[in-house]
Amino acid sequence: MGRVVMPECQGYPQLAELVRGCPGSDAIEVFTDPYATPSQLAERIRGARTVLHFFHGRPLDTGVLLAERPREVVVAGPVGKAVDTEAARSAGIAVYEMPGLAADSVAEFTLTLLLQLAHRVPTAVGSAPDWRPSAGRQLSGRLLGVVGWGRIGSRVARLAQGIGMRVAAWSPSLDEDTARAAGVAFMPLDTLLSSADAVSLHLRATPRNREIVDARRLALLGPRALLVNTARASLIDMAELRRRLAAGLLGGVALDVFDIEPLPAEDLLRSHPGALVTPHMAWMTDDAVGRFLAGAVAFATSGDPGAGPVRRVV
Repeated sequence: MGRVVMPECQGYPQLAELVRGCPGSDAIEVFTDPYATPSQLAERIRGARTVLHFFHGRPLDTGVLLAERPREVVVAGPVGKAVDTEAARSAGIAVYEMPGLAADSVAEFTLTLLLQLAHRVPTAVGSAPDWRPSAGRQLSGRLLGVVGWGRIGSRVARLAQGIGMRVAAWSPSLDEDTARAAGVAFMPLDTLLSSADAVSLHLRATPRNREIVDARRLALLGPRALLVNTARASLIDMAELRRRLAAGLLGGVALDVFDIEPLPAEDLLRSHPGALVTPHMAWMTDDAVGRFLAGAVAFATSGDPGAGPVRRVV
């Protein structure tokens, strides 16, 4: 089989425990402590056939990978910045990822943000000693606009329908027949933004989608509209979003992704009563991480693409 190494367990609190719970993990050499230097990383992966890496940990040092040249890197999760894929390609190192396994977790978190924002939960939590309730807004019967119809967007739509919301959707690949089959209304993007009581973004970060919700489209949102983004900050003109929020031109925003991460302490979004911000955690559940790891371990220890939901990147 060849040596399989996970050079560190970083990026998630229960990572080492979850790795050990995966069938086949006893065949992996797992280092639970972080490596201190690139040379220590090199020592750990030297002679390895496969390097197993959790996507939310530190990116693998490119110089070390090019020097040690494992046959493959298997990323538990989307590859993202975990590996320099162009450098790996030039060195003949295969890179695999496990995409799409956090869709349920992200969809649930998205609806959680929307519910908290609508019911003004953040302004009420810790309100003692005044103990004054905040009047929220019922979502049942209101229109949710879902922008992006993939694994996550379609799940958010179903969850929203489950609490009685009406749902409209737009996506570059969505057509009226698919929307109708899901029980949602298909709308052009501008129409959706101007009609919805709440909008949730679920598009990929691509050059075409960059600031797809620009200043003009932000102005289409009504002054009571709620905007939720658990996808990518680049989908929105963030400077204009801050300006409109400060001017009282939006009903509220709930964001898990930002143009600057970590979000600076002095940023308006941290203190504005109409903003609910979380530190890029929508995907973070033991369930999702366990699925990432189980798929990566199954493939890394068997070499069989059918053993896990694997996609080759390089």
